[in-house]
Amino acid sequence: MAATALPPSCVGISPATQPPKPITSTSSLKLIGSCHTLTELKQLHCHFIKNGLSHSASYLNNLIAAYVDVATHHSLDYARKSFDYFYEETAAVSLFACNSLLRGYASTGLCDQAILLYIHMAEMGILPDKFTFPSLLSACSKVMAFAEGLQVHGALLKMGFQGNIFVRNSLIHFYAECGRVDLGRKVFDGMLERNVVSWTSLINGYVGRDLPKEAVSLFFEMVDTGIQPNPVTMVCVISACAKLKDLDLGKKVSSYIGKLGVKLNAVMGNALVDMYMKCGDIDNASKIFYECVDRNLVMYNTIMSNYAQHGLSGEVLVVLREMLQRGPCPDKVTMLSTIAACAQLGDLFVGKSSHAYVLRNGLEGWENISNAIIDMYMKCGERESGCKVFEQMPNKTVVTWNSLIAGLIRDGDVELAWKIFDEMPESDLVSWNTMIGALVQVSMFQEAIELFREMQNQGIEADRVTMVGVASACGYLGALDLAKWVYTYIERNDIQIDKQLGTALVDMFSRCGDPQSALRIFTKMDKRDVSAWTAAIGVMAMEGNTKGAIELFNEMLKQGVRPDDVVFVALLTSCSHGGSVDQGRQLFRSMKTTHGISPQIVHYGCMVDLLGRAGLLEEALDLIQSMPMEPNDVIWGSLVAACRKHNNVEMAQYAAEKITQLDPGKVGIHVLLSNIYASAGKWNEVARVRLQMKEKGIQKVPGSSSIEVHGLIHEFTSGDQSHAEYTQIGLMLQEINCRLSEAGYIPDTTNVLLDVDEQEKEHLLSRHSEKLAMAYGLITTDQGAPIRVVKNLRMCSDCHSFAELVSKLYSREIIVRDNNRYHFFRDGICSCRGYW
Repeated sequence: MAATALPPSCVGISPATQPPKPITSTSSLKLIGSCHTLTELKQLHCHFIKNGLSHSASYLNNLIAAYVDVATHHSLDYARKSFDYFYEETAAVSLFACNSLLRGYASTGLCDQAILLYIHMAEMGILPDKFTFPSLLSACSKVMAFAEGLQVHGALLKMGFQGNIFVRNSLIHFYAECGRVDLGRKVFDGMLERNVVSWTSLINGYVGRDLPKEAVSLFFEMVDTGIQPNPVTMVCVISACAKLKDLDLGKKVSSYIGKLGVKLNAVMGNALVDMYMKCGDIDNASKIFYECVDRNLVMYNTIMSNYAQHGLSGEVLVVLREMLQRGPCPDKVTMLSTIAACAQLGDLFVGKSSHAYVLRNGLEGWENISNAIIDMYMKCGERESGCKVFEQMPNKTVVTWNSLIAGLIRDGDVELAWKIFDEMPESDLVSWNTMIGALVQVSMFQEAIELFREMQNQGIEADRVTMVGVASACGYLGALDLAKWVYTYIERNDIQIDKQLGTALVDMFSRCGDPQSALRIFTKMDKRDVSAWTAAIGVMAMEGNTKGAIELFNEMLKQGVRPDDVVFVALLTSCSHGGSVDQGRQLFRSMKTTHGISPQIVHYGCMVDLLGRAGLLEEALDLIQSMPMEPNDVIWGSLVAACRKHNNVEMAQYAAEKITQLDPGKVGIHVLLSNIYASAGKWNEVARVRLQMKEKGIQKVPGSSSIEVHGLIHEFTSGDQSHAEYTQIGLMLQEINCRLSEAGYIPDTTNVLLDVDEQEKEHLLSRHSEKLAMAYGLITTDQGAPIRVVKNLRMCSDCHSFAELVSKLYSREIIVRDNNRYHFFRDGICSCRGYW
């Protein structure tokens, strides 16, 4: 029978390749041990059959074990065929053969086959032993076969294997891998005897379930019980420290490597590099990397990806050069870090070389690589190349589309990005966040809010990044009702308020004229960086509350937060709005002398504004002329504005000439100079400036004001009659003017910078955009409700007096945000005290 019914393993083996001599039973066992390839084993198997050994259980056991050790799907297929053939011929197979085959299936990922084999064992009446269950549980964990694993747990309890340490360790691993580390902990706690594998399995389970604190705590408990960790334990616990980003804890854990005599290997070195990098200790990570003599591809990739995440793109390329000279060949992970570094550096040469390497090695099929290449080309200004890569990608994922949109936005083409966004076959949260952020960047605030509402209508849940963009848009719109709704939305949806979102919310409420809410959010923030403190100081600056701004600054210094150049902009602005010249001078000097921060052009601009508002025009001009850098048009513009306030026509002309040299097409300065001439009654000069504006195609930006009522924003321009409720607004203005006249109000017609009669000037004044908005607010909001107006230009002195009297006569708080500051009108008094 042996000569006529050869098993499938003998098919295709020619006689010439088979061993020429018969072998004894003793030598055959040695021959099995000497076989290292599948072909050799197949030849030997055929020879066993020819020599009548095919029905020997011992030969079968050793042969199946040898097939399993080759560890390929093909070799396991031969092992199973031999197993089935023997069972068909003899109606009996050994437990050893079953366990060997089960182990092979589990180790090579054929886990479903392992589970089916276990079921077949039961059908054959073969009882499992302590060697069966570890392999079976390993198979269940790899395919997340939780229900099957529970049944296995029940079976081994019934058979009395619950006391076996190896079986228990396998149970811990199974439960941890299936996400039930709590059940793994129950098994662990019930063990009378534990070895290093028991502890390591549970520690690894905690790390895998993102419970790093529990992992580290268990590690120290393990050491205290006298169990010495092995390299696997150390890798697990070091990874936990990396997740916690706790450098001190990471160093403490790492010290056990030397204390306990654990030998440092490449895997552990890689874990240490990753941990130190994630904890921000770049120097230690680099030191370990370069001291490791057996650096492998994984370690190279670890340090390169971490360098890229820390923005150390130059270091990425340094490591790449060394890798190309003496290390392993770069793979797709290496190239991903390299291309990301090129994008950050704008290094088109290395970026193109990396693209070529990707193409030569067939790595372009990995979508992350292609997405990174698109991003790299876009950031390097090679938009056409980026679009070409996009078009050539056969499978464009949502990440691919997002990369293209982000690149177009970075290139300044928001319109095309929006068009592509609308055409995307599918979008995700990143797509919406990218687009909302882009609209905010280009000051399309209303559109950003509308897009957010559309996002909600489509059932997409916002996250922290979304709300940062939405909060910024609300702040610029000055829409307080919407801002309150946004804050409520964040709280109801349990969106974490981190430093970035908290800062955005503080700024949002500040810009919406609600300093109390802004400071309340600031106070509730657990962690505050210098940006958060700057936003809070900015709240004070908008009110002109110099004292409050400086108190916050001093508190910031007390808490050990180091100031940057931006916080001094907010401080100097608060001094400027509050008229605190001496304190402004002191802060400006302290930048360099106390805090080691060299004043930039923006700080000089704040000082010029501060001195100019106070009427110290000569000192402001001296400061400009002593600046270590060339003054820009903004600096000179601040001086011109101050000259207008203090009627210094000669200095205004000088400053205006400087601006014309720097930026001939600047609209604001021509308008301001024209207004200065008009205030001085120099109508010929007014006509000359306005003629120049006409010849150059420069148009004055019309004054506009907006007011939010019942969640809708209504916008008015000076003299505008297009509003649907204009008739009622006109009647309200008539009533207001009558009541104001009775109270002694006289229109300040010097604000009408046109050569017309007084009656016409009074009519033009009555139709200023902020007055229209205030009138609309009075007829559409409840009695006693605050009226909030946002103006795109500086509020004129007549409108300022108008608002003061309206706040008193109508018992309303009126908040006006112009392009310079906030004005809080209460009972006929403004928070700016006439200083703006």
